[in-house]
Amino acid sequence: MRRRLLIVLLFSLVAAGGAAVAWQARVQARMVEHDLAGTRALLQQAGGISAGQLAERLVLIDQAEARALTAEGRLARFPLRQLGALPLLGRDVRVAGAVAASATGTVRATRQVVTALQPIQTGPPTRASILRAADALLGLHRTLELDLEAVRATRPLIASEARDRYLEAATGAPATAQRAGQGLKLAAGLYGPPGTARWFLAFQNPAELRGTGGLIGEYGILESSPEGPRLTTVDHYQELDHRTRKGVALPRRVARRYGRFAVDRAWSAVNIPPDMPTVGRIVSKLYQQTTGDRIDGVIAADPLAVAQVLRASGPIQAGGVRLTADNVAEETLVQAYVRYAEDDPARRRFLEQVARATFEAFRRALAEQPVELLRGLAGAARGRHVQAYSRDPAGQRALLGLGVGGSAAAPAGADYLMAVGVNAGGNKLDAYLHRALDWRVRLAADGSATATASLTLRNDVAVAGLPRNVVGPYDARFRKGVNEQIQTLYVAGGYGFTKASLDGRRVNAEAQADFGGLALTQSVGVPAGDSARLAYRLTRPTAAQRLGEDRLRYRLLLRPQATLWPDRARVAVTAPGGWRFAVLPAGARADGAAATWAGSLDQEHELVFELARG
Repeated sequence: MRRRLLIVLLFSLVAAGGAAVAWQARVQARMVEHDLAGTRALLQQAGGISAGQLAERLVLIDQAEARALTAEGRLARFPLRQLGALPLLGRDVRVAGAVAASATGTVRATRQVVTALQPIQTGPPTRASILRAADALLGLHRTLELDLEAVRATRPLIASEARDRYLEAATGAPATAQRAGQGLKLAAGLYGPPGTARWFLAFQNPAELRGTGGLIGEYGILESSPEGPRLTTVDHYQELDHRTRKGVALPRRVARRYGRFAVDRAWSAVNIPPDMPTVGRIVSKLYQQTTGDRIDGVIAADPLAVAQVLRASGPIQAGGVRLTADNVAEETLVQAYVRYAEDDPARRRFLEQVARATFEAFRRALAEQPVELLRGLAGAARGRHVQAYSRDPAGQRALLGLGVGGSAAAPAGADYLMAVGVNAGGNKLDAYLHRALDWRVRLAADGSATATASLTLRNDVAVAGLPRNVVGPYDARFRKGVNEQIQTLYVAGGYGFTKASLDGRRVNAEAQADFGGLALTQSVGVPAGDSARLAYRLTRPTAAQRLGEDRLRYRLLLRPQATLWPDRARVAVTAPGGWRFAVLPAGARADGAAATWAGSLDQEHELVFELARG
């Protein structure tokens, strides 16, 4: 009996010790998780564009490194170290170890990036300082890639979901660092020997819409110099038209859809396609063929981008007019045509002065207020008021990844909606155009969809007192004050349309594949003070992604055109019978089987709805 009691007591002590070890391991694991979360938060704060001076950033990075090293230290001590040595039960500890090592490596690479970026953020950039920052970002990219590979190689036991969440959140970071590094290498090219880099600068006028934003009224040439880019030429597009003798070869799909508009040879038409990579290639080839000079890329900007430059630099003077962030769009898109109604050469000289003064303001702000300037231009890029194309493949990939590439390519695996207007009347009435998009989609349990897409155009011009070059008519084909549009609605490529209408009347519409999507096109004239509504009924067999038998995910990308007034958009999604909304995008509301979202298309919006059965 005594012997049996000793055996029971021994097993009880072992069990109690095991429970204590397990409890201690759980406590230490929670503390590791807390340390890693703190590391991530401190790194985000240190990397923010407004995080302060270098010394303040480095303090935050030192704190982040201390938290990451503390996490590694906990994993290296009892009981987690002993647990991590077990072949099966130690898998999750080894996952945590890989994540902690990744955090430490990321902190140290981030310190190099922050240190290298600080001179650019606080003073005039130089080729050397830009390249140092680029190399640091590319070094961060390599570190992140290796660390993520180490985490992917782990085999968790019960922490698979946590590891997958970490990988999902962190996977985009290496690509972002790489794109930023490549983008800075592009910028460094403009800080070099004179003329070794040359970029075409297109000043777009959204008062007369084209696919990428507006008519290229004026253009400039940016050339490299040791002190940074110089604006060597500013002229009107007609100067190039006079010198163009023949067009350039277009890809077959571009020629098939846009050849009738002479985009291959007419400088007033080169940017009718809404895809900046396509337009950039056309402009690069046509400029070299016309002038004999090679260019390295194309930058397109409009007065809303100019407004962001002036917000950072302060006002400029041109033609005796004081231009500010608040009035530059009105002065250049409308008042210039009123003031110089009978003197086109004077208006062009005024716009040239605006372009040159804006560029000097840009250089001044880049030296004195770089953070404010970059923040403003980033906002302009989100609305496509700044777009860029590079002939260098790596640079082009970076521009697309950074969101300034102006792609119109339909996204893979998602629904898609983009309204693109082209002014067909030779007037400037798009300064008064307001558009509203409405997308109503009904999903079925198998992921198919029926949808109704509509676009309402409202022409708010009051023609009294406005000159002919604003309100028209351009010639006898048109009427005064009527906004003549070639209006295209882009949807996902899998859609087919069963009905097109204009103001409720059934009409014919052109449907063509374009940039991986389906382009639905109608021509419409909207009189002054009036509106018009274009609508389409559509079907698609695979609009939503099935996530098992009882789950659906519906994604919709809303993409803007660079218009003066941002479009308004409303989206309504109806669930299949017996289904409910489990996840909604920010700003959306659900009411039973229907969910709605509404907002301004001043930037791209990706809306993700998840639905569950029952």
